[in-house]
Amino acid sequence: MKLYHASPIKNLKLIKPQRTISHNKYTGDFVFATKYKKLALMYMLPKGFPILMNAKLKNPYIVICANVEEILQSDKGGALYILPDNLFHQTPQKGLNEYEMVSKDPVTPLFEEDYDCVIDQLIKENITIYFVDNDIFNKLLLNPKQDTMVQALDKYLP
Repeated sequence: MKLYHASPIKNLKLIKPQRTISHNKYTGDFVFATKYKKLALMYMLPKGFPILMNAKLKNPYIVICANVEEILQSDKGGALYILPDNLFHQTPQKGLNEYEMVSKDPVTPLFEEDYDCVIDQLIKENITIYFVDNDIFNKLLLNPKQDTMVQALDKYLP
């Protein structure tokens, strides 16, 4: 199985486990990976902006809690790393087993795909992008009608 790990940092020769906090609790030091390429791409976005994504839909989307100009100015691209799956096991984070796997060991990438602009790559992957403010983002969080609500938002059109 092919696993993906994405980062705004290019040319990583070794991906090292990082301290992981989930629900304000330390869960361990891990390298994260996913079998969903489109899901991995969101991790190339600049850090510090809350994000929601549904990559499993026929028409996947990403909701970014930020001003469009902020993201475009700070988007420096990144790298999508293809990783061997033999070091990975189930995540300790409840409810995320479908989406992510973890390794406690450093992982050497098999291959790297570099991108100059994450937003451009999301568009090329047919992921619909939405930019929202804090109020709308908070209304979407954990909302059982999230997918329907997102469809009513204004799509980002470059």
